[in-house]
Amino acid sequence: MTINGDCQPFSQLEELCEEKVTQNGCAKCKNGYYRINGNECKKCNSNCFTCSIEKVCTSCYANHLLNENNICKNVSEVSNCVRIENSKCEKCVFWYTPSKNGMYCQEAIIWWVILIIVLFIIFVTIFLVNGIVLASKFIEKKTKQQLTTQTTVFKMSHSNISFVSIGHGLVVNKTLILFGDLEHLIKVGVDTCELICVGNSSKHHLKIQFSTKENNERLTIKTIPQVVSLLRGQAVEVEIHIHPNCSCKIHDIIALFTKNLKNGITKEYAINLNIITEISTRLDPDELVAEKKLGEGSFGIVYKGNFRGNVVAIKKMKEFKEIDNEMDEFIKEVAMLDKFRSEFIVYFYGAVFIPTKVCLVTEFAHYGSLQDSIKHKTGDEVNIDMRIKIMLDASKGISYLHDNGILHRDIKPDNILVFSFNLNDKINAKLTDFGSSRNINLLMTNMTFTKGVGTPSYMAPEIVIKEKYTKSADIYSFAITMFEAFSWKEAYLIKDFKFPWKIAEFVTAGKRLKRRKKHSRNIF
Repeated sequence: MTINGDCQPFSQLEELCEEKVTQNGCAKCKNGYYRINGNECKKCNSNCFTCSIEKVCTSCYANHLLNENNICKNVSEVSNCVRIENSKCEKCVFWYTPSKNGMYCQEAIIWWVILIIVLFIIFVTIFLVNGIVLASKFIEKKTKQQLTTQTTVFKMSHSNISFVSIGHGLVVNKTLILFGDLEHLIKVGVDTCELICVGNSSKHHLKIQFSTKENNERLTIKTIPQVVSLLRGQAVEVEIHIHPNCSCKIHDIIALFTKNLKNGITKEYAINLNIITEISTRLDPDELVAEKKLGEGSFGIVYKGNFRGNVVAIKKMKEFKEIDNEMDEFIKEVAMLDKFRSEFIVYFYGAVFIPTKVCLVTEFAHYGSLQDSIKHKTGDEVNIDMRIKIMLDASKGISYLHDNGILHRDIKPDNILVFSFNLNDKINAKLTDFGSSRNINLLMTNMTFTKGVGTPSYMAPEIVIKEKYTKSADIYSFAITMFEAFSWKEAYLIKDFKFPWKIAEFVTAGKRLKRRKKHSRNIF
Protein backbone atom coordinates (compact mmCIF):
# COMPACT_ATOMS: atom_id res chain seq x y z
CA MET A 1 0.00 0.00 0.00
CA THR A 2 1.37 3.46 -0.96
CA ILE A 3 1.42 6.49 1.32
CA ASN A 4 -1.67 7.69 -0.53
CA GLY A 5 -3.55 4.49 0.41
CA ASP A 6 -3.37 3.00 -3.09
CA CYS A 7 -2.58 -0.65 -3.57
CA GLN A 8 0.12 -1.79 -6.06
CA PRO A 9 1.04 -5.32 -6.98
CA PHE A 10 4.21 -6.75 -5.40
CA SER A 11 5.54 -7.71 -8.82
CA GLN A 12 5.75 -4.02 -9.90
CA LEU A 13 7.89 -3.09 -6.88
CA GLU A 14 10.03 -6.23 -6.84
CA GLU A 15 11.73 -5.18 -10.13
CA LEU A 16 12.76 -1.86 -8.58
CA CYS A 17 13.34 -2.81 -4.95
CA GLU A 18 16.65 -4.08 -3.56
CA GLU A 19 15.02 -5.81 -0.50
CA LYS A 20 11.90 -7.97 -0.14
CA VAL A 21 8.70 -6.04 -0.73
CA THR A 22 6.22 -6.01 2.18
CA GLN A 23 2.76 -4.59 2.66
CA ASN A 24 4.52 -1.37 3.74
CA GLY A 25 6.24 -1.10 0.34
CA CYS A 26 9.95 -1.02 -0.54
CA ALA A 27 12.49 -0.17 2.15
CA LYS A 28 15.49 0.18 -0.28
CA CYS A 29 15.50 0.76 -4.04
CA LYS A 30 17.91 -0.78 -6.53
CA ASN A 31 20.83 1.24 -8.02
CA GLY A 32 19.51 3.71 -10.55
CA TYR A 33 16.33 4.30 -8.58
CA TYR A 34 15.39 6.42 -5.59
CA ARG A 35 12.60 6.24 -2.96
CA ILE A 36 9.60 8.43 -3.39
CA ASN A 37 6.52 8.82 -1.25
CA GLY A 38 8.30 6.88 1.51
CA ASN A 39 7.90 3.37 0.10
CA GLU A 40 7.93 3.65 -3.73
CA CYS A 41 10.88 3.62 -6.24
CA LYS A 42 11.42 5.89 -9.27
CA LYS A 43 14.17 5.86 -11.93
CA CYS A 44 17.10 8.31 -11.56
CA ASN A 45 18.51 10.54 -14.32
CA SER A 46 20.07 8.41 -17.09
CA ASN A 47 23.71 9.20 -16.09
CA CYS A 48 23.24 8.53 -12.35
CA PHE A 49 24.30 5.23 -10.84
CA THR A 50 22.56 6.22 -7.59
CA CYS A 51 20.61 9.35 -6.68
CA SER A 52 18.67 10.93 -3.84
CA ILE A 53 16.05 12.51 -6.10
CA GLU A 54 15.58 12.33 -9.85
CA LYS A 55 18.22 14.90 -10.91
CA VAL A 56 20.49 14.80 -7.89
CA CYS A 57 23.05 12.04 -8.37
CA THR A 58 24.99 10.55 -5.48
CA SER A 59 27.22 8.36 -7.68
CA CYS A 60 27.81 7.80 -11.39
CA TYR A 61 28.45 5.04 -13.88
CA ALA A 62 31.99 4.20 -15.02
CA ASN A 63 33.82 7.01 -16.93
CA HIS A 64 31.36 9.55 -15.52
CA LEU A 65 32.24 12.29 -13.04
CA LEU A 66 29.97 13.61 -10.27
CA ASN A 67 30.40 17.36 -10.30
CA GLU A 68 29.67 19.91 -7.62
CA ASN A 69 26.09 20.26 -8.89
CA ASN A 70 25.53 16.51 -8.38
CA ILE A 71 25.29 15.96 -12.11
CA CYS A 72 27.13 13.09 -13.82
CA LYS A 73 29.24 14.03 -16.85
CA ASN A 74 31.02 11.81 -19.34
CA VAL A 75 34.84 11.87 -19.27
CA SER A 76 34.85 13.57 -22.69
CA GLU A 77 33.00 16.50 -21.14
CA VAL A 78 35.60 17.04 -18.42
CA SER A 79 38.42 19.27 -19.75
CA ASN A 80 41.90 17.64 -19.76
CA CYS A 81 40.69 14.54 -17.83
CA VAL A 82 41.61 11.13 -19.28
CA ARG A 83 40.41 8.64 -16.57
CA ILE A 84 37.57 8.68 -13.98
CA GLU A 85 37.18 6.29 -11.04
CA ASN A 86 34.54 6.37 -8.25
CA SER A 87 32.93 9.36 -10.01
CA LYS A 88 36.13 11.44 -9.60
CA CYS A 89 38.89 12.34 -12.07
CA GLU A 90 41.91 10.17 -11.30
CA LYS A 91 44.24 11.15 -14.20
CA CYS A 92 44.70 14.24 -16.36
CA VAL A 93 46.65 15.04 -19.51
CA PHE A 94 50.33 16.06 -19.35
CA TRP A 95 51.05 19.25 -17.42
CA TYR A 96 47.66 18.92 -15.50
CA THR A 97 46.69 17.16 -12.26
CA PRO A 98 43.27 16.31 -10.64
CA SER A 99 41.95 18.82 -8.11
CA LYS A 100 41.64 17.85 -4.46
CA ASN A 101 37.93 17.05 -4.80
CA GLY A 102 38.58 15.25 -8.10
CA MET A 103 36.02 17.34 -10.00
CA TYR A 104 38.37 19.00 -12.55
CA CYS A 105 41.96 19.13 -13.85
CA GLN A 106 44.25 21.99 -12.91
CA GLU A 107 47.62 23.10 -14.28
CA ALA A 108 50.58 21.67 -12.40
CA ILE A 109 54.34 22.19 -12.67
CA ILE A 110 56.03 18.88 -13.31
CA TRP A 111 59.39 19.42 -11.67
CA TRP A 112 61.05 16.29 -12.97
CA VAL A 113 60.27 17.33 -16.57
CA ILE A 114 61.68 20.83 -15.99
CA LEU A 115 64.75 19.28 -14.38
CA ILE A 116 65.30 17.04 -17.42
CA ILE A 117 64.91 20.00 -19.80
CA VAL A 118 67.34 22.14 -17.79
CA LEU A 119 69.85 19.30 -17.65
CA PHE A 120 69.45 18.75 -21.39
CA ILE A 121 70.04 22.45 -22.14
CA ILE A 122 73.11 22.45 -19.89
CA PHE A 123 74.41 19.34 -21.63
CA VAL A 124 73.84 20.81 -25.12
CA THR A 125 75.48 24.11 -24.08
CA ILE A 126 78.52 22.32 -22.69
CA PHE A 127 78.70 20.17 -25.81
CA LEU A 128 78.51 23.23 -28.13
CA VAL A 129 81.05 25.22 -26.10
CA ASN A 130 83.44 22.30 -26.13
CA GLY A 131 82.82 21.81 -29.84
CA ILE A 132 83.54 25.48 -30.59
CA VAL A 133 86.68 25.41 -28.42
CA LEU A 134 87.93 22.23 -30.09
CA ALA A 135 87.10 23.58 -33.56
CA SER A 136 88.89 26.85 -32.78
CA LYS A 137 91.94 24.99 -31.56
CA PHE A 138 91.87 22.77 -34.63
CA ILE A 139 91.59 25.78 -36.97
CA GLU A 140 94.33 27.59 -35.05
CA LYS A 141 96.54 24.52 -35.29
CA LYS A 142 95.91 24.20 -39.02
CA THR A 143 96.57 27.91 -39.51
CA LYS A 144 99.83 27.64 -37.61
CA GLN A 145 100.78 24.63 -39.70
CA GLN A 146 100.02 26.55 -42.90
CA LEU A 147 101.95 29.57 -41.64
CA THR A 148 104.82 27.30 -40.73
CA THR A 149 104.91 25.89 -44.25
CA GLN A 150 104.58 29.35 -45.82
CA THR A 151 106.70 31.27 -43.33
CA THR A 152 110.45 31.20 -43.06
CA VAL A 153 111.30 32.09 -39.45
CA PHE A 154 114.96 31.77 -38.49
CA LYS A 155 117.42 32.85 -35.85
CA MET A 156 119.40 35.90 -36.87
CA SER A 157 122.48 34.55 -35.12
CA HIS A 158 122.48 31.58 -37.50
CA SER A 159 122.19 33.77 -40.61
CA ASN A 160 124.71 35.78 -42.61
CA ILE A 161 122.07 38.38 -43.63
CA SER A 162 123.01 41.97 -42.76
CA PHE A 163 120.29 43.79 -40.86
CA VAL A 164 119.84 47.50 -40.16
CA SER A 165 117.83 48.93 -37.29
CA ILE A 166 114.75 51.02 -38.00
CA GLY A 167 114.00 51.65 -34.33
CA HIS A 168 112.80 50.05 -31.08
CA GLY A 169 114.51 46.72 -31.64
CA LEU A 170 113.11 46.14 -35.13
CA VAL A 171 115.63 45.36 -37.90
CA VAL A 172 115.33 44.77 -41.64
CA ASN A 173 117.72 43.72 -44.39
CA LYS A 174 116.57 46.57 -46.66
CA THR A 175 114.71 49.85 -46.27
CA LEU A 176 113.85 50.07 -49.99
CA ILE A 177 111.93 47.38 -51.89
CA LEU A 178 112.75 47.83 -55.57
CA PHE A 179 110.59 46.33 -58.30
CA GLY A 180 112.33 46.83 -61.63
CA ASP A 181 114.96 49.30 -62.76
CA LEU A 182 115.95 50.97 -66.02
CA GLU A 183 117.50 47.72 -67.26
CA HIS A 184 114.95 45.24 -65.90
CA LEU A 185 111.39 46.58 -66.12
CA ILE A 186 108.58 44.49 -64.63
CA LYS A 187 105.66 43.37 -66.76
CA VAL A 188 102.16 44.86 -66.60
CA GLY A 189 99.35 42.47 -65.64
CA VAL A 190 101.81 39.90 -64.22
CA ASP A 191 102.58 39.12 -60.55
CA THR A 192 106.10 40.02 -59.42
CA CYS A 193 107.61 39.09 -56.04
CA GLU A 194 110.42 40.57 -53.92
CA LEU A 195 111.63 39.46 -50.48
CA ILE A 196 112.36 41.42 -47.30
CA CYS A 197 113.64 40.05 -43.98
CA VAL A 198 112.33 41.53 -40.73
CA GLY A 199 113.91 40.71 -37.37
CA ASN A 200 113.27 41.23 -33.65
CA SER A 201 116.37 42.36 -31.72
CA SER A 202 114.38 43.63 -28.73
CA LYS A 203 113.81 41.81 -25.43
CA HIS A 204 110.11 41.42 -26.09
CA HIS A 205 107.83 39.12 -28.06
CA LEU A 206 106.64 41.08 -31.12
CA LYS A 207 103.86 40.59 -33.64
CA ILE A 208 104.60 42.17 -37.04
CA GLN A 209 102.28 42.96 -39.92
CA PHE A 210 102.60 44.77 -43.26
CA SER A 211 99.72 47.02 -44.28
CA THR A 212 99.01 48.22 -47.82
CA LYS A 213 96.71 50.87 -49.24
CA GLU A 214 93.28 49.68 -50.25
CA ASN A 215 91.45 50.57 -53.48
CA ASN A 216 94.68 51.25 -55.36
CA GLU A 217 93.55 51.40 -58.98
CA ARG A 218 97.06 51.15 -60.40
CA LEU A 219 98.44 48.36 -58.30
CA THR A 220 97.53 45.32 -56.19
CA ILE A 221 99.89 44.43 -53.31
CA LYS A 222 99.84 41.26 -51.21
CA THR A 223 102.21 40.11 -48.44
CA ILE A 224 102.93 36.52 -47.37
CA PRO A 225 102.70 35.97 -44.44
CA GLN A 226 100.35 38.78 -43.46
CA VAL A 227 100.98 38.42 -39.73
CA VAL A 228 103.78 36.66 -37.82
CA SER A 229 105.03 36.56 -34.22
CA LEU A 230 108.75 36.84 -33.52
CA LEU A 231 110.59 35.97 -30.36
CA ARG A 232 113.77 37.77 -29.40
CA GLY A 233 116.54 37.10 -31.91
CA GLN A 234 114.17 35.73 -34.56
CA ALA A 235 113.60 37.03 -38.08
CA VAL A 236 111.12 36.22 -40.84
CA GLU A 237 111.29 36.27 -44.62
CA VAL A 238 108.28 38.15 -46.07
CA GLU A 239 107.18 37.94 -49.70
CA ILE A 240 105.88 41.19 -51.24
CA HIS A 241 103.74 40.41 -54.31
CA ILE A 242 102.63 43.18 -56.67
CA HIS A 243 100.34 43.11 -59.68
CA PRO A 244 100.60 46.31 -61.81
CA ASN A 245 97.33 47.11 -63.58
CA CYS A 246 98.98 49.67 -65.87
CA SER A 247 102.34 51.03 -66.95
CA CYS A 248 103.53 53.17 -64.07
CA LYS A 249 106.35 54.58 -62.01
CA ILE A 250 105.46 54.45 -58.34
CA HIS A 251 107.43 55.83 -55.41
CA ASP A 252 105.46 55.00 -52.28
CA ILE A 253 105.75 53.46 -48.84
CA ILE A 254 104.40 50.27 -47.31
CA ALA A 255 103.55 50.40 -43.60
CA LEU A 256 105.09 47.91 -41.18
CA PHE A 257 103.31 47.59 -37.83
CA THR A 258 104.65 45.95 -34.66
CA LYS A 259 102.79 45.08 -31.48
CA ASN A 260 104.47 44.28 -28.17
CA LEU A 261 102.54 41.21 -27.00
CA LYS A 262 103.38 41.94 -23.35
CA ASN A 263 102.24 45.54 -22.98
CA GLY A 264 100.19 45.91 -26.19
CA ILE A 265 102.13 48.94 -27.47
CA THR A 266 101.87 49.32 -31.26
CA LYS A 267 104.39 51.12 -33.47
CA GLU A 268 104.46 51.95 -37.18
CA TYR A 269 107.42 52.04 -39.56
CA ALA A 270 107.69 53.00 -43.24
CA ILE A 271 109.40 50.84 -45.87
CA ASN A 272 110.05 52.58 -49.20
CA LEU A 273 108.62 51.03 -52.35
CA ASN A 274 109.82 51.81 -55.89
CA ILE A 275 108.09 50.28 -58.90
CA ILE A 276 109.00 50.74 -62.56
CA THR A 277 107.02 48.79 -65.15
CA GLU A 278 107.55 48.25 -68.84
CA ILE A 279 105.79 50.57 -71.28
CA SER A 280 102.48 49.12 -72.45
CA THR A 281 99.17 50.32 -73.85
CA ARG A 282 97.64 50.14 -70.36
CA LEU A 283 98.31 53.69 -69.21
CA ASP A 284 98.48 55.24 -65.76
CA PRO A 285 95.73 57.89 -65.47
CA ASP A 286 97.96 59.92 -63.13
CA GLU A 287 100.40 60.47 -66.01
CA LEU A 288 97.76 62.07 -68.24
CA VAL A 289 97.24 65.82 -68.08
CA ALA A 290 94.20 67.18 -69.94
CA GLU A 291 94.93 70.79 -70.90
CA LYS A 292 92.34 71.97 -73.41
CA LYS A 293 88.96 70.73 -74.55
CA LEU A 294 88.91 70.19 -78.33
CA GLY A 295 85.49 68.72 -78.94
CA GLU A 296 82.64 66.61 -77.66
CA GLY A 297 80.49 63.83 -79.06
CA SER A 298 78.22 60.95 -78.07
CA PHE A 299 81.33 58.87 -77.25
CA GLY A 300 82.75 61.44 -74.80
CA ILE A 301 85.10 64.44 -74.86
CA VAL A 302 88.41 65.00 -76.68
CA TYR A 303 91.16 67.01 -74.94
CA LYS A 304 94.58 68.23 -75.91
CA GLY A 305 96.94 67.02 -73.22
CA ASN A 306 100.33 65.76 -72.19
CA PHE A 307 101.65 62.27 -71.59
CA ARG A 308 105.26 61.78 -70.49
CA GLY A 309 106.36 64.96 -72.27
CA ASN A 310 104.43 64.21 -75.47
CA VAL A 311 101.56 66.37 -76.72
CA VAL A 312 98.64 63.98 -77.12
CA ALA A 313 94.93 63.82 -77.84
CA ILE A 314 92.98 62.32 -74.93
CA LYS A 315 89.63 60.85 -75.87
CA LYS A 316 87.73 60.47 -72.58
CA MET A 317 84.95 57.95 -73.02
CA LYS A 318 81.52 58.10 -71.43
CA GLU A 319 81.06 55.93 -68.34
CA PHE A 320 80.66 52.31 -69.32
CA LYS A 321 77.78 50.09 -68.31
CA GLU A 322 78.79 46.57 -67.33
CA ILE A 323 75.44 45.14 -68.46
CA ASP A 324 76.20 46.14 -72.05
CA ASN A 325 79.65 44.52 -72.01
CA GLU A 326 81.04 47.84 -73.23
CA MET A 327 84.31 47.33 -71.40
CA ASP A 328 84.87 44.03 -73.21
CA GLU A 329 84.30 45.78 -76.53
CA PHE A 330 86.66 48.56 -75.51
CA ILE A 331 89.40 46.06 -74.59
CA LYS A 332 89.03 44.40 -78.00
CA GLU A 333 89.25 47.78 -79.75
CA VAL A 334 92.41 48.70 -77.84
CA ALA A 335 93.96 45.32 -78.68
CA MET A 336 93.25 46.06 -82.35
CA LEU A 337 94.70 49.58 -82.16
CA ASP A 338 97.81 48.24 -80.49
CA LYS A 339 98.51 46.07 -83.54
CA PHE A 340 98.53 48.99 -85.99
CA ARG A 341 102.06 49.89 -87.09
CA SER A 342 101.86 52.34 -89.96
CA GLU A 343 103.21 55.84 -90.53
CA PHE A 344 99.87 56.78 -92.02
CA ILE A 345 97.82 55.69 -89.01
CA VAL A 346 97.69 58.03 -86.01
CA TYR A 347 100.08 56.68 -83.36
CA PHE A 348 98.30 54.98 -80.47
CA TYR A 349 99.93 55.49 -77.06
CA GLY A 350 97.45 53.39 -75.14
CA ALA A 351 94.33 53.52 -72.99
CA VAL A 352 93.13 53.74 -69.41
CA PHE A 353 90.92 50.81 -68.36
CA ILE A 354 89.73 52.05 -64.98
CA PRO A 355 85.90 52.14 -65.38
CA THR A 356 85.54 55.72 -64.11
CA LYS A 357 88.52 57.03 -66.12
CA VAL A 358 88.31 55.18 -69.45
CA CYS A 359 90.07 57.01 -72.27
CA LEU A 360 92.15 56.57 -75.45
CA VAL A 361 95.43 58.42 -75.98
CA THR A 362 96.83 59.14 -79.46
CA GLU A 363 99.34 61.54 -80.96
CA PHE A 364 98.11 65.11 -81.36
CA ALA A 365 97.68 66.77 -84.76
CA HIS A 366 98.52 70.47 -84.44
CA TYR A 367 96.55 71.38 -87.57
CA GLY A 368 93.48 69.41 -86.61
CA SER A 369 91.42 67.46 -89.12
CA LEU A 370 91.01 67.96 -92.84
CA GLN A 371 87.48 69.13 -92.07
CA ASP A 372 88.92 71.86 -89.83
CA SER A 373 91.15 73.00 -92.69
CA ILE A 374 88.25 73.07 -95.16
CA LYS A 375 86.25 75.10 -92.67
CA HIS A 376 88.91 77.58 -91.54
CA LYS A 377 91.36 77.86 -94.47
CA THR A 378 90.79 79.10 -98.00
CA GLY A 379 91.49 77.02 -101.07
CA ASP A 380 94.43 79.31 -101.85
CA GLU A 381 96.02 78.58 -98.47
CA VAL A 382 95.94 74.85 -99.16
CA ASN A 383 96.80 74.40 -102.82
CA ILE A 384 95.74 71.46 -104.94
CA ASP A 385 99.12 69.73 -104.69
CA MET A 386 98.88 69.69 -100.89
CA ARG A 387 95.32 68.36 -101.06
CA ILE A 388 96.44 65.56 -103.36
CA LYS A 389 99.27 64.73 -100.98
CA ILE A 390 96.86 64.62 -98.03
CA MET A 391 94.59 62.26 -99.97
CA LEU A 392 97.55 60.06 -100.93
CA ASP A 393 98.60 59.75 -97.29
CA ALA A 394 95.04 58.90 -96.28
CA SER A 395 94.81 56.28 -99.05
CA LYS A 396 97.97 54.62 -97.72
CA GLY A 397 96.37 54.42 -94.30
CA ILE A 398 93.23 52.84 -95.80
CA SER A 399 95.35 50.41 -97.79
CA TYR A 400 97.19 49.37 -94.63
CA LEU A 401 93.91 48.67 -92.84
CA HIS A 402 92.46 46.66 -95.72
CA ASP A 403 95.67 44.65 -96.11
CA ASN A 404 95.30 43.67 -92.45
CA GLY A 405 91.65 42.70 -92.78
CA ILE A 406 90.15 45.83 -91.20
CA LEU A 407 87.38 48.09 -92.45
CA HIS A 408 87.39 51.66 -91.16
CA ARG A 409 83.62 52.25 -91.71
CA ASP A 410 83.73 55.98 -91.03
CA ILE A 411 86.09 57.60 -93.52
CA LYS A 412 85.44 61.33 -93.84
CA PRO A 413 87.41 64.62 -93.59
CA ASP A 414 86.87 64.65 -89.79
CA ASN A 415 88.87 61.43 -89.49
CA ILE A 416 91.88 62.51 -91.53
CA LEU A 417 94.29 64.48 -89.35
CA VAL A 418 96.73 67.01 -90.87
CA PHE A 419 100.24 67.05 -89.41
CA SER A 420 101.99 69.30 -91.93
CA PHE A 421 101.35 71.61 -94.88
CA ASN A 422 104.92 71.30 -96.13
CA LEU A 423 105.15 69.24 -99.32
CA ASN A 424 108.72 68.33 -98.49
CA ASP A 425 107.66 66.42 -95.39
CA LYS A 426 107.29 62.66 -95.76
CA ILE A 427 103.92 62.53 -94.02
CA ASN A 428 101.31 65.24 -94.14
CA ALA A 429 98.17 63.40 -92.99
CA LYS A 430 97.14 60.31 -91.05
CA LEU A 431 93.98 58.28 -90.65
CA THR A 432 92.28 58.29 -87.22
CA ASP A 433 89.13 57.32 -85.28
CA PHE A 434 88.81 53.57 -85.44
CA GLY A 435 85.90 53.35 -83.03
CA SER A 436 83.81 51.85 -85.82
CA SER A 437 86.46 49.54 -87.27
CA ARG A 438 85.73 45.85 -87.45
CA ASN A 439 87.33 42.74 -88.80
CA ILE A 440 86.49 42.18 -92.46
CA ASN A 441 85.92 38.46 -92.03
CA LEU A 442 83.23 39.25 -89.45
CA LEU A 443 81.60 41.89 -91.62
CA MET A 444 81.65 39.77 -94.77
CA THR A 445 79.52 37.04 -93.17
CA ASN A 446 75.95 38.03 -92.29
CA MET A 447 76.44 41.36 -90.51
CA THR A 448 74.37 44.20 -91.89
CA PHE A 449 74.19 47.92 -91.15
CA THR A 450 72.22 48.03 -87.92
CA LYS A 451 73.97 50.50 -85.60
CA GLY A 452 73.87 53.66 -87.71
CA VAL A 453 77.64 53.84 -87.85
CA GLY A 454 78.94 56.47 -90.27
CA THR A 455 77.81 59.81 -91.66
CA PRO A 456 75.00 59.82 -94.32
CA SER A 457 77.00 61.98 -96.76
CA TYR A 458 79.78 59.39 -96.86
CA MET A 459 77.73 56.18 -96.73
CA ALA A 460 77.96 53.79 -99.64
CA PRO A 461 74.62 52.79 -101.21
CA GLU A 462 74.89 49.21 -99.94
CA ILE A 463 75.34 50.51 -96.40
CA VAL A 464 72.25 52.72 -96.66
CA ILE A 465 70.08 49.77 -97.76
CA LYS A 466 71.65 47.55 -95.08
CA GLU A 467 73.52 45.14 -97.24
CA LYS A 468 76.72 43.32 -96.25
CA TYR A 469 79.91 45.25 -95.70
CA THR A 470 82.81 45.06 -98.12
CA LYS A 471 85.98 47.05 -98.72
CA SER A 472 84.17 49.02 -101.40
CA ALA A 473 82.14 50.76 -98.68
CA ASP A 474 85.34 52.41 -97.39
CA ILE A 475 86.45 53.28 -100.94
CA TYR A 476 83.10 54.98 -101.61
CA SER A 477 83.47 57.05 -98.42
CA PHE A 478 87.01 57.96 -99.44
CA ALA A 479 85.77 59.04 -102.90
CA ILE A 480 83.27 61.46 -101.33
CA THR A 481 86.07 62.72 -99.06
CA MET A 482 88.29 63.38 -102.11
CA PHE A 483 85.35 65.13 -103.81
CA GLU A 484 85.15 67.56 -100.87
CA ALA A 485 88.93 67.96 -100.54
CA PHE A 486 89.38 68.88 -104.21
CA SER A 487 86.35 71.22 -104.33
CA TRP A 488 87.12 72.54 -100.80
CA LYS A 489 83.46 72.42 -99.71
CA GLU A 490 80.88 69.85 -98.72
CA ALA A 491 79.83 67.34 -101.36
CA TYR A 492 76.07 67.63 -100.84
CA LEU A 493 75.17 71.31 -100.69
CA ILE A 494 72.41 72.29 -98.29
CA LYS A 495 70.52 74.14 -101.02
CA ASP A 496 70.19 70.90 -102.97
CA PHE A 497 69.85 68.46 -100.06
CA LYS A 498 67.95 70.04 -97.19
CA PHE A 499 67.56 66.78 -95.23
CA PRO A 500 69.94 63.85 -94.69
CA TRP A 501 67.47 61.34 -96.12
CA LYS A 502 67.47 63.25 -99.40
CA ILE A 503 71.11 62.22 -99.74
CA ALA A 504 70.16 58.59 -99.09
CA GLU A 505 67.38 58.74 -101.70
CA PHE A 506 69.74 60.32 -104.22
CA VAL A 507 72.47 57.68 -103.73
CA THR A 508 70.20 54.60 -103.62
CA ALA A 509 68.54 55.79 -106.86
CA GLY A 510 71.89 55.28 -108.57
CA LYS A 511 72.59 59.00 -109.02
CA ARG A 512 76.04 60.52 -108.46
CA LEU A 513 77.46 64.01 -108.02
CA LYS A 514 78.68 65.81 -111.14
CA ARG A 515 82.11 67.36 -111.64
CA ARG A 516 82.44 70.87 -110.31
CA LYS A 517 84.37 73.71 -111.89
CA LYS A 518 87.14 73.43 -109.31
CA HIS A 519 87.68 69.78 -110.27
CA SER A 520 90.22 69.37 -113.03
CA ARG A 521 89.39 66.66 -115.53
CA ASN A 522 92.55 64.75 -114.61
CA ILE A 523 91.60 64.65 -110.93
CA PHE A 524 87.92 63.87 -111.52
